[in-house]
Amino acid sequence: MRRIATLAALAALAAACGQRSAAEPAAAGAKPDAVTVTVANVAVRSVERSVSVVGTLAANAQAELAAEVDGQVVAIEADLGDRVAAGQVLARVRRDEIEARLREAEASLAKGIADEARAAPLRAQGVISTQEYDQVRWSLDVARARRDALRIQLDHTEIRAPLAGSVAARLVDAGSYVRAGVVVFRIVQDDPLKFRGEVPEREVPALREGQEVRVSVDPYPGETFLGRVARIGSAADPAARALAFEALVPNPDHRMRPGFFGHGEVVVARDERAVAVPRSALTMFAGVTKLFLIEDGVAHERPVVPGVDLGDGWIEIAEGVSHGKQVATSGLSKLADGTAVTIRTDVPPGA
Repeated sequence: MRRIATLAALAALAAACGQRSAAEPAAAGAKPDAVTVTVANVAVRSVERSVSVVGTLAANAQAELAAEVDGQVVAIEADLGDRVAAGQVLARVRRDEIEARLREAEASLAKGIADEARAAPLRAQGVISTQEYDQVRWSLDVARARRDALRIQLDHTEIRAPLAGSVAARLVDAGSYVRAGVVVFRIVQDDPLKFRGEVPEREVPALREGQEVRVSVDPYPGETFLGRVARIGSAADPAARALAFEALVPNPDHRMRPGFFGHGEVVVARDERAVAVPRSALTMFAGVTKLFLIEDGVAHERPVVPGVDLGDGWIEIAEGVSHGKQVATSGLSKLADGTAVTIRTDVPPGA
């Protein structure tokens, strides 16, 4: 009986092993379940390529006005921050002494004219010599030059703005005595302003005069002021490895001031037909950015080179994919090259 029971147990074990061996090949040949994904179409978008810079706003022109005659300041006609027009009087220097000397010079000139008028016929008649007549003419020329010089001095008693702008500094008060050459005002032209910045050496080939520059300043958060590249430096800074440039930024309301620190974006190129995908379509592994093309229900892995971030959930693809393709936008962690996929149809493409 014991031998019969043992044989029966061995037979049952062999039957079980045979059933398991038959089941294993079937399991090995089974296909894995398809991964459900959402998809988006590769789009064509307009892309701006820009270079970020920092810089400082400066006056387009600046003038330091100095007194041109010695004298006491008798009136101040403009003060710090005032808007002034070209030729506007900013200060007046005492002029009564110059006026008196001018009257004297004009009297001397009138006498010289009369002397010359009397000497001319006498010279023609031979009454006076050529030398005597030349002396009269010389005295007349000296009197005229002296009169003209005093007229210029009198005009210089009014200190005028050489350009339209704003008063950046007033350095004297009424009653002060000034000497010729002493700076009394500083005028800045603040419309337009110069935005001075530097671009890295690697970006220099893309920099051109006339390119748009968007400038923002801390005192006006959220606002952008548009300008244009006006001048590009001829030599790079070897320490900073950068090249200086200037952009002219219109400032008609005079809200921006010379000296403000600014952040700029120089638009160096525009591409109206750039290829773009949703940011959710990209994944990175071991420093390589890739996405999955979906073709005939199968995922195909493609390494790509990202470009400009478009800021609305999409990103440019510089290399690796072309317009008209479909890319997976979800389930990327479950995908590999050749994975079968099922596309969700209950959501719009790109959701």
